[in-house]
Order: sequence, then C-alpha cells, then structure tokens
Amino acid sequence: MRILSIVTFDRQTPHPHEDSDTPARMAALIQEMREKGVLIDTGGRAGQMLEMRVSRKDGSLAVTDGPFAESKDIVGGYAVLEVEDRNEAIAWTDRFLSLLGSGTCYLHEVFQPPE
Repeated sequence: MRILSIVTFDRQTPHPHEDSDTPARMAALIQEMREKGVLIDTGGRAGQMLEMRVSRKDGSLAVTDGPFAESKDIVGGYAVLEVEDRNEAIAWTDRFLSLLGSGTCYLHEVFQPPE
C-alpha cells in the first residue's frame, strides 16, 4: 500500500525545525525508513518557496499566488511511504510526529496502476 503523507504546521506556532536537534533526529529516522524500504520519497518546505492555488471551473483556469493569509496551516513537507497496512502507516507517522513535537499529517492512499 502506497501512502502520501502531507505534514502541516500551525502558522502561529514555532516551526518544529527551529529546534537545533531536529535535523539530526530527522536524518536518522529518514535513513531507517529508507533502509527498511518504507520511505519512497520525501521533501520539505524551505523558507519563501513558491505557493499558488490552481483551479479550473466552468472551463476557466484561475491561478492565485500565495502565501495564503486565510490559511491557518502551512504545508511543511511530504513523504511517500510503502507500508503493509493502515496500522503501519499510523505507526510510522506517530514516530515522525513524535520527533517533530507538533504538526499534523494527512495520509492519502495512492492508487497504483497494475504493472
């Protein structure tokens, strides 16, 4: 089962990466997950990155540049996981969030076409 995990942080609280120990702890968890074949891909937000909303309605394309002040949360990063089941996805997510201290992960199963 392939899972897309998107981590968000509250804009009003300190970013978890402000803790100087976080990068080393994160690197160790990432290495463990890669070695076990759980982590397929990952990436994070860095500073003032491109933000936009792209939508289509009634045949018209609309592009709105961010940042989006009305949004309480900010996307901090993503991970693509390969897990056996829902419980394994939750267990790895719990370890990740415990490392960060705060944040929310949205987990979405990714459809994989047959090979």
